[in-house]
Amino acid sequence: MILLTTTLLILASGASISTVKAATTQNVVLYTTLGASSVTANGTAMTLGGSNTFTSGNTETFVVTPSSGYKFLCWVYADASGPVASTAASYSKVISATCSLEAVCVPTTNTTATTSGSGAATLTVFATSGGQTDPAGAITGASVKGTIGSSTQFTETPGTGYTFLCWIVQCASNNEYTSSTLNYVPTSAGAAVEAIWVPTSSSVTLPPITTPTPTPKVDEISTAMAAIVVAALAVAALGTFAYKKSRK
Repeated sequence: MILLTTTLLILASGASISTVKAATTQNVVLYTTLGASSVTANGTAMTLGGSNTFTSGNTETFVVTPSSGYKFLCWVYADASGPVASTAASYSKVISATCSLEAVCVPTTNTTATTSGSGAATLTVFATSGGQTDPAGAITGASVKGTIGSSTQFTETPGTGYTFLCWIVQCASNNEYTSSTLNYVPTSAGAAVEAIWVPTSSSVTLPPITTPTPTPKVDEISTAMAAIVVAALAVAALGTFAYKKSRK
């Protein structure tokens, strides 16, 4: 009775009762990026997949930390309006819709792999924003069976508004492949595979990549040094012989 009387008095006095409107949220799907050790949003680590929720209208600044042997290339952001790319080291965006995000990192060098041994190989294929692969990948990785020393084929199909950039294979070495069809020969029991696409409207291109010259082994260095010494002795002997002959 007291509560009812209080309510009627408030309404009679014309006082307004403020209404609290709940803030809306949007989901940001973070795709796996081989070569990125972490991605943060306003300093907070993001989670792989679709568990990153932000308040609509807030500005989030995304920062990526590349793994050893990789360097940052670009961000790929996509929502219902289409994909965009940014080469800024940190990417700021007003979150207004459910979207996907990926920080693309690429290897700094390609390493020539050598095949040794045999047996089964597990190739983990990761999904990337912008296209589909065959065998198909998943955000948290999909397992594909391979054989050490034998080729396993992967093909890619860009999505609408995207173009293929490269494949990245991560195992003992981190390699980049620019052919649309990847025929990968595993050299160990496991490797991670990912196709990278970028928006067709962007000017993002792959930076030059080098293949380091293998460091000679100790026995190879010893053999080379021995050959140099033998050659030097032979030249010295010929020089001595020529000198003695000219003196006669």
